[in-house]
Amino acid sequence: MIDAESIPTEVLNAATPQQSPVLAPGDILDISVMAKNHEVVIPFNKRLVQGDSYIRANGTKAVEFYLVDQEGNIEFPVLGRIHVAGKTKSEVELMIQEALYPKYLSELPQVSVWIQNFTISVLGDVNKPGMFTIENERVSILDAIALAGDLAITGRRDNILLVRVNADGTKNIARINLNDKNLIASPYFYLQQNDVLYVQPNKSKANSAVVVPPTTSLVFSATSILLTVANLIITALSISK
Repeated sequence: MIDAESIPTEVLNAATPQQSPVLAPGDILDISVMAKNHEVVIPFNKRLVQGDSYIRANGTKAVEFYLVDQEGNIEFPVLGRIHVAGKTKSEVELMIQEALYPKYLSELPQVSVWIQNFTISVLGDVNKPGMFTIENERVSILDAIALAGDLAITGRRDNILLVRVNADGTKNIARINLNDKNLIASPYFYLQQNDVLYVQPNKSKANSAVVVPPTTSLVFSATSILLTVANLIITALSISK
């Protein structure tokens, strides 16, 4: 276990800040364009905020989002197809701002992008494995483990597998040691959407989980039956004497 008091100050100060999520195919985005004059941004919103509810531009209630397709594009009102995969949220926000101002709007709008399906998965030797949706898009590896009910007593804390799928389809695989004092400075301390953590069981549990092949089980069963029959025969012969 980590002795928190022994973590050097320079490590704490060097803790990696959370990186802005990089958008990828399959992401579902909530994009809003706001300005002082609400009327001028109506054409650039699939929905508008009115009080605590959302409405379509025509006044009917709705919740509509943007799906990043397999080519990494979204269909944005008026602007048409926009390529967003591989870009951070802030980059997409700036890109839409520059596309709208001053060509379509006389004032610089405020653009907000949120990922609606920001999920991570924790599998393996944990108490509550599963997929978890993160509403605020901020989750550290420690938060993820807490969501999964902590590691089981037999889970390995020194060799957690992290699988990350990048926007271009490539994968990064990293090994995480929860006992490492430098963990908080790791580029993998904060998770990205669709990250998968796998907690391996320790050797004792892995060995106890060895599966006996069906053919071997049949051999054992047949041998046991033969031994039982032999014992009965020997007992019977002994009694007859």
